[in-house]
This record gives sequence, structure tokens and C-alpha cells, in this order.
Amino acid sequence: LKTMLTGVVDEHGATGNAAAIAGYSVAGKTGTAQKPGPHGYTTGKYVASFVGMVPVKDPRLVVLVTVDEPSSQIFGGVVAAPAFAQIAKFDLQYLGVPPDEPATTSTP
Repeated sequence: LKTMLTGVVDEHGATGNAAAIAGYSVAGKTGTAQKPGPHGYTTGKYVASFVGMVPVKDPRLVVLVTVDEPSSQIFGGVVAAPAFAQIAKFDLQYLGVPPDEPATTSTP
């Protein structure tokens, strides 16, 4: 399961590329859901999310980012994954969690 969730972040063109954190292995899942209304789904109303864990081999942190009714984009990988990366990077530094992967010059 960890391997599949790592691919969501690491594989080229995957939906969670924006959740990558240089020097750390990240596993996660994006989510996009249409909001329910009284008579079915509500047109144009969405919830975008990303949940991830880091570092993958010995997780020290799990973060869930949920964006209710995002305004410009609706996909979790576009809206919530970048927020996950910012929050998790700060928290890893605060907790003193050392990197578990060599830092690269660019993220996927």
C-alpha cells in the first residue's frame, strides 16, 4: 500500500506531484468530491483533499488538507497537495525529523 501511495507523489505526471518535499519520501492520496445537495450532487460545489504521510519508511507525520468549495481549481492534487507540502515541510523541520532521501535539484 505504501508503494502505491508513494507513486501518487513520485511518479511523473501523477496526481500528487505537488505534495513532494525535497529530501523526504512522501506517500499520499488526492481526493476530489462533488458535494451532495437535497436532490443529488450540487453542480459546481466540490471538496478537494490530500492526505499524506512522511517519511514513508518510518512515518512521523500524517497531514490531511481539505479545501471546501475551492474557487479556481477543484482537484485535490492542485488545490490541497501544495498546502500539504508546505505544512509538512514546516512540521518536519519543527520536529527535527532528518531527511530520508537525497535532496534533488527539482521536484517531479
